[in-house]
Order: sequence, then C-alpha cells, then structure tokens
Amino acid sequence: MDPALRLSRAAPGPSTLRTSRICSPPGLRCAGSVDFTTRETWREAVSELTARDHDVHLDLSGLSFIDTYGTSILVEAATRSSEVRRIVVHRPPAMMLRVLAVFWPSLQTIEVVHT
Repeated sequence: MDPALRLSRAAPGPSTLRTSRICSPPGLRCAGSVDFTTRETWREAVSELTARDHDVHLDLSGLSFIDTYGTSILVEAATRSSEVRRIVVHRPPAMMLRVLAVFWPSLQTIEVVHT
C-alpha cells in the first residue's frame, strides 16, 4: 500500500471536550469539540446546566467544532425544559450558527452573543 494513502486514511486522535463552571453569569465554559466521541459528555453538561431555574450562559469561545447532532442536543434542552428561561450562547463556532439558521431559524430560547 502506498504510504501517502495510509496517511490520508488514518483516523485523527480522539476529540476532547473540557467544561468548567462559570459563576457570573451562571453557566459553563466549553473548549475542544463536540462530535460523536464527546457527544455524551456534552449531553450531560447541557442537561445539568439546563436543570436550573434561571437563564444559563454557555461560553463557547474555546469550542473549535460542534456537529449538527451536538447542536440538536442544545436545542432539545432549550425547548424541553420549561424551567430554563433561555440559553445564552457566547461566541459559538460558525458551524453552530449555520446549523441553527438552517434547522431552527425562529428558535427564541437560544440567544447568540458574539462579544
């Protein structure tokens, strides 16, 4: 087998997703990526966060990638819980913005802040 072909077919290393609580405003800071390898970590973090009875904030400035399914997990949490007033997403990856615009263009429970 051609070595160049082997290199192009090699799978990348496992993705990582790191989360840490933020107090003011209450929420979560996320870094890394949300894909099939980190999906359950993402689901748990979002579920725990949205179990609160106030607006929650997600600082996604350190998130390099989120797939469509990861975005749908956030949308489910925003629409499922009657206790969460809204989810405020700070500096999300461009992919998330595109997915929200295409699949959920009029969703009002997720607010995007670019600064």
